[in-house]
Amino acid sequence: MRQRYAVVVLVAAMLAGVVGRPAVAAEPGVTDTEILLGGSNSFSGPLAFTGTQLTKVGVDLYFRVLNEAGGVHGRKIRTVYYDDGYRPQDAVANTKKLVEQDGIFAVIAPQGSPPVVATLDYLEQGKVPMLFPFQSSTATRNKKYVFSGLVLSDRQSRMMIDYLAGPRKFKRFAALYQDDEYGKSFLAAFETDLGRHGLKLTATEPVKRGVTDVSAQIAKLQAAKPEVTFLVLTPGPAAQALKERQKIGWTDTLMVSTGPLTDETYLGLAGDASDGVEGLATLPDPLRADQPANAPYPAETQNYLASIFAQLGMSQAPKVPDSLEDLPDETAPVVAEPAPQPAEASSTEPQKDAPAPTEKPVAEKAPVAEKTPPPA
Repeated sequence: MRQRYAVVVLVAAMLAGVVGRPAVAAEPGVTDTEILLGGSNSFSGPLAFTGTQLTKVGVDLYFRVLNEAGGVHGRKIRTVYYDDGYRPQDAVANTKKLVEQDGIFAVIAPQGSPPVVATLDYLEQGKVPMLFPFQSSTATRNKKYVFSGLVLSDRQSRMMIDYLAGPRKFKRFAALYQDDEYGKSFLAAFETDLGRHGLKLTATEPVKRGVTDVSAQIAKLQAAKPEVTFLVLTPGPAAQALKERQKIGWTDTLMVSTGPLTDETYLGLAGDASDGVEGLATLPDPLRADQPANAPYPAETQNYLASIFAQLGMSQAPKVPDSLEDLPDETAPVVAEPAPQPAEASSTEPQKDAPAPTEKPVAEKAPVAEKTPPPA
C-alpha cells in the first residue's frame, strides 16, 4: 500500500528537526532516556485499516529501527495511541488525554481531516507539535506547530483540474463529497480552480459521514451529465458509488478519486466497477521508489515486519476485503475495540483507559481503486 508506508519517509526526513536536538529536561514528554509521542487515530471505523498501517507498520517500524540504533541523542522513542474511530469528538478527548495525562512531547500521524481539525486549536494553544497529520484540510496551513504530512486539498485540486481542464479539455465537472471538513475543503478548492479556467461545478452531492447508500446521489449526478465526477469520500461509500454507477449503466463520466482512495492496494475492491477510475497520488511507494531518503526502507521492512505483525497478533499484514460483500455494514453500530497493542515491551506503550466514545464506531474498512493520470 503506497500511503501506509510513506509516512515513514516523512518521519525519517523530519524527526531530526523536531526532536533530534539535545532536549531540555523540563520539556514535556522528554526525559534523559525517552521521548514520548502519541496519537489519536482510527483503529475502528471507516479508516481503521489505514490507521493500523500508518502507525504499526509505518511510524512504529521506523522508531524501532531508530531505537535499536541508539535512539535520538541516546533517548528512545516511545509511542502511545488511542482509537477515535474517525469521530472528531473522540479525537479531541483522546488528544487531551495524551497531552494532560500521558504528557506527550508531540502528536504523531493523526488521521482524517475532521478529527485533525477538531484538535488543531487545542494543540496550537498548548504549543504541542503535530507531526505529519494524514489529512488534507487547508486549516493546518501556516500553523506554527504543525509539520504537514500530505499535500493539502487546494494544491491537490489545482494539480487535478489544471490537468483535466487543460490537456484533457474537460468542461463539465461534478463532485460527490463527504459533508464535513474533508469534503468541503476539496469542494471550495474545486470551485476556485475551475473558476481560473472559466468553469463551474455542474453539480455537487453531499454524503453524510458513515453513510454508504449513495444511490440517490449517483442518480442526481448522472442527470447533470458531468464529464468528470470527483469522489471525495472514504473508501466504503466511494466503492459503493462505483458499483452503483455500473449498476445504472452510467459510463460517460470519468471518476476521479481523492484522499485514501488513490492506492493500488484497494484495486479490485469494487471489482470491474473500478475500471477507468483515475486519481492523484502525491506520495511515493516506499517499497519501489528510488528517492534517497527511501533507500533503507525496503530492507528494514523485511527485517522488522514479521515482528511487528507478531506484536499485533497476526501472521501477515492485515487483509483488505476482497469485495464489497466482505465489508461489514458501515451503518451498523458495533462495540468499540481498543487500539492494537504489542504483546511485549517495545516502542509502544500499552493503551490506558481511553475515553468512552460518545457514539459507537462504524465498522468499515472499504477501499477503492486508483489509476493515476499522467503528470500534467
